[in-house]
Amino acid sequence: MKPRFTTHSTFQIERIYRATPERVFAAWSDRSAKARWYQPAEVFDFRVGGREFSRGGPAGGPVFTFDAYYQEIVPNERLVYSYSLDQGEIRISVSISTIELMPASEGTKLVFTEQGTFFDGHDSPEQREQGTKELLDLLGKSLGESNAETFELVSRRKLDAPRNLVYRAWTEPELLAQWWGPRGFTNTFHTFDLRPGGVWEHTMHGPDGTDYPSRNIFQEIGPERIVLQHETGHYFTLTATFEDVDGGTEITFRQTFETEEEYIKAKPICEEANEQNLDRLVSLLNHMRH
Repeated sequence: MKPRFTTHSTFQIERIYRATPERVFAAWSDRSAKARWYQPAEVFDFRVGGREFSRGGPAGGPVFTFDAYYQEIVPNERLVYSYSLDQGEIRISVSISTIELMPASEGTKLVFTEQGTFFDGHDSPEQREQGTKELLDLLGKSLGESNAETFELVSRRKLDAPRNLVYRAWTEPELLAQWWGPRGFTNTFHTFDLRPGGVWEHTMHGPDGTDYPSRNIFQEIGPERIVLQHETGHYFTLTATFEDVDGGTEITFRQTFETEEEYIKAKPICEEANEQNLDRLVSLLNHMRH
């Protein structure tokens, strides 16, 4: 019989994110936002005593089951949860994790501390720490990038869809209308002239009933790159690039404002709105593929 044993360990990881504590906290507390960087949850009950449960793993590999219970929640400051992790039918660890968020000059300092008990060598503290570092890197990517020097906001997303399908979702108005805008928005298209110099005019309808007229001029159109100039409300250039990556498509969504004033005004709204926009694109592509 193989000997049974336990390994006890504590590790701590620090990260600086160029985002507010509120946005970083939302990346843990909002189901859709967390699914951008973590295995999508089958159960997500974000409250003290609530449960988060998910199953997943690499294609053709073992299935990992994450089963967590929230022990303490201090909005925008601290989150504590205990969890077990199973590989197939085997329990490989039980841990308690603490996430602390602190304002920093660059944005938010996150301190992640895990105290774990690992069973029978199925996993190790070193492997868990490395895996957690990779997840926290994905969390950073899910928050987008900002560059105050160039007045630019950037979102990147790996899409599980071929580039021609992603391009269709951007260039066919009946598809574009289904996902354009933040969560809860709908669209009415008035003009859609898909060519360099062509005009795209539409009205975005907010979930509260507010209408937002929008006028855009296409500057470049192609299967690898779409560029448009937005001429209402906030003035900016939007560049979307599409790259074949590992059987899917990596999209880069680059929003460049004309002035520092426009950038500062739009940044708190557009950072999360852009990510929600890409969330909706992902949902549409999943529907198109199945």
